[in-house]
Amino acid sequence: MGDNSTGNLVIVAKNYTENGEKVRWNSAGETRLQSGKRIQLHGKQDGVSFHKNDPIVRKAGTTVKVLKVEGPKSVVNGNTYEFKATSFSEQLPDNQLRLVAWAFSFDGGQHITHFKTGTTRVENGVAYKSITVDANTLDQEVSVYAFFRKPDTKVVATTKIIYLPLVVDVYRTPGLNEDGTDIANDMAYGKGVSKRPVYTKGEVDAYKHSYVTDGFDLKKDAKFANAAGNGAYSAIYNEKQVLDTGYLMRLSNSASNDDALFLDFRIMVEAMARGDLNDNIKSMISKFQKNEGGVYENAKLTAAAQANPSTQRFCTGIENEMAERIKKAGGELITMEDKTVYTGKEQGYKTSHPYGHPAYPYSRDYNLLSGLTIAVNDVWSYKVKLLSFKQTGDDYKARYEVQLWDHFGLDLPDMEKFYSWGAGFRAWFLLQHLRGYKPFLTKMVFTKEFSGNIKEGAQERKNKRS
Repeated sequence: MGDNSTGNLVIVAKNYTENGEKVRWNSAGETRLQSGKRIQLHGKQDGVSFHKNDPIVRKAGTTVKVLKVEGPKSVVNGNTYEFKATSFSEQLPDNQLRLVAWAFSFDGGQHITHFKTGTTRVENGVAYKSITVDANTLDQEVSVYAFFRKPDTKVVATTKIIYLPLVVDVYRTPGLNEDGTDIANDMAYGKGVSKRPVYTKGEVDAYKHSYVTDGFDLKKDAKFANAAGNGAYSAIYNEKQVLDTGYLMRLSNSASNDDALFLDFRIMVEAMARGDLNDNIKSMISKFQKNEGGVYENAKLTAAAQANPSTQRFCTGIENEMAERIKKAGGELITMEDKTVYTGKEQGYKTSHPYGHPAYPYSRDYNLLSGLTIAVNDVWSYKVKLLSFKQTGDDYKARYEVQLWDHFGLDLPDMEKFYSWGAGFRAWFLLQHLRGYKPFLTKMVFTKEFSGNIKEGAQERKNKRS
């Protein structure tokens, strides 16, 4: 814990003016006014009056006690907050309240540490202390004591410590199906011999927990990105299921070797990705052809996804959601964290998450030729984390991170759409499910900032934009 005490202020200027309804200078030591010519003081009512300050002396045997200490319900580690002593056993003038001392504890009072400096300011019978919270991740709460002679463990303000980053929202788990029980259909691959389940329940449960808590770790979570390298296939469709999608699929399979199928794949994307994202989709196909699985990231793809109107609408909704949680908690972050992973159908998700999730289908936001449709189409999962939060009065500034995840692969429902009429899509599907080429995870990460007021939730923010 740190004291946020007063430092030095030096002003050097040719002309310097202070204007205000009330200007007050407080000094514990000497205050000196120097001028090369003349010093003028003006007062409208009683003019200028000078008073000798009563000396601030604490008697060794004083019986005055602090009766109440107040502070916020929660504090963000690393931020500065003001605690206050608001009630005393005797009424004291403000200058005597400067003698209030302060201490803190991270273990409920078993070990109490005194601050090196005392009260930060006094106003209208209340002693204030500005404190910068400096806890470690094991500390769950901090207790702050105000006193004249020694801390009283019953006169304390105890507040919860919040550590950032903080998980705000999680939609599905990358690599897993919508129920979060096994491999996602479009991440499966093989040579027409199906196997279910691909993952054990123990593997899935451990992965989901670590993903929410610690994030995706390619070394630890390699199998969920098809990067384990153990030579085994993760097939969920048999050969008959693949070929029964139509005579064109059977024709492509019988007439084409792997190289010809990759050529069909590349020819298709030339018409579906222009500019920077044309290079991106070529890189994605090359990674697919290397048959290495893993995680794919591309700065230009991330930039295009972030700038897309669907992502912007999603970010506005997430910001409104965070603002609503802050408002309901009276400016605190105690209800901000939500580590519950949504699993299930998308329809149910939209009921509880009206802001939805980013999607880039060909029919929306002029996506068809942008390159986002072929590269991503529909974001499979996301995670939002609050990275920083600074509050000044009722206003705050927050910075958050958005992780978008998708699977570079196809499943049977894709081929039951119009996709099966495209030679490039048929090639992609055959390469994945009958030729054994591995899909991989696509990751897009960016950060954003927003400002708000603790009294304004989702509806107030919407009203301001309308």
